[in-house]
Amino acid sequence: MSDADPRKDPRFRPFRAAAYGVHIALSTVFCLWLTWNVGHSVAAMTPERQPPAEQVLSFRECLEGAQSLWMELETKRETLVRTVPASNADQEWMSFRTQWLSRLRERESQCALGSRERAELRAVFVRLDQVQDHYTIHAVQYALEVGRAVDALQDAFVTARKNPAAGRLP
Repeated sequence: MSDADPRKDPRFRPFRAAAYGVHIALSTVFCLWLTWNVGHSVAAMTPERQPPAEQVLSFRECLEGAQSLWMELETKRETLVRTVPASNADQEWMSFRTQWLSRLRERESQCALGSRERAELRAVFVRLDQVQDHYTIHAVQYALEVGRAVDALQDAFVTARKNPAAGRLP
């Protein structure tokens, strides 16, 4: 039979139990605090859906509004990739996203999307919101995973263009 582990001295059992208890309590408090803060942050960045507006827009006006929101979203995504430093793309996108979502929620409230006659229009707005979610994920991944490499590449181009051997490039 093997000897008892000297690190597990029975005299210190109450202290080990207290240490485990404190560790579990602190971990639980930290996890709850973190969960609450993330939820609060997400809620602050996502405007709530508005109640239906008194004045309902026509089907065509709603469709044109959705098309306009789509074009704005797509233009911002393209601009983000081409002009903003890649490492800042996520923060730039988040500030745009909140304003854009406010306009989307306003348009949704004006379009009576709950009615049966507007099922196709509701599908357009649902898809528009989904695309925005995917673009948000893309912006964060682009900034965090690819951003530094893209910024370093851009800096390398700037440095290389300063070399007299590069000649005159656009």
